[in-house]
Amino acid sequence: MGEQRHIIATFSEMAPHYERLMNHELTLFWGYSYEEFVSEFLNDLNTNLSDTILDIATGTAFIPAYLRKTKKPFKRIFGLDITLGMLQKASRNLNQLTGRQDIPLICASAHNLPFKPGSIDRAICCLATHHMHADTLLKNIYYCLQPGGFAHIADAGGSSQWKKTAVRFCIKLMAFLYFLIHEDFSRAVAESDAIANIHTSLEWRKIAEDTGFINIEIIEMRSKKFWAPNPLILKIQKPLEKEDDTHI
Repeated sequence: MGEQRHIIATFSEMAPHYERLMNHELTLFWGYSYEEFVSEFLNDLNTNLSDTILDIATGTAFIPAYLRKTKKPFKRIFGLDITLGMLQKASRNLNQLTGRQDIPLICASAHNLPFKPGSIDRAICCLATHHMHADTLLKNIYYCLQPGGFAHIADAGGSSQWKKTAVRFCIKLMAFLYFLIHEDFSRAVAESDAIANIHTSLEWRKIAEDTGFINIEIIEMRSKKFWAPNPLILKIQKPLEKEDDTHI
């Protein structure tokens, strides 16, 4: 609960300037603007007019707006976020973009997705899994996906060296001090706590396999800063056979 409280507090504070902050931090750490990173992430996303899409940790609804702008076809898209302030900003953004707000926005946790089994064709989660428990997230996505559905995930990738106690302590300390100086205490706590949730590609593959996903594709992008961990892009599929009771 304490971890979640810091996440809600920090993203409520970030909501008014979230996209500008993402542009700054992604450019600093990886050499990409926010839109460039999302474009790279979703470049190979093949959707169709029958798809129901769930954008997890939608923030200011940048991804639903991006999918509309790039004319990716879909039947319906939901934006879900744990932070009400983010969703309020998302609603304003969508109104400005289209003159209406016809994308359902849901305030809920990714650890307890409020969707029926098999109700989602594609789940998207961009730059947020480090604030979640990957095994719980994937189990919830698996439960909501229809058989044959896909999950698309992008976030920072970890290093096997980070498992060493001394190394992890130093990284957590550096993250805490950086965000304390440049943001505030809640952001510093949220980001330093998030280090434990950053996984290597091998760890992601095992978590996905243990959940029951197949056709696991993991792409490691190259960071444009030598000192920053490389981003990972995952595409995973739920089998056509229904196995919900086995994996939940």
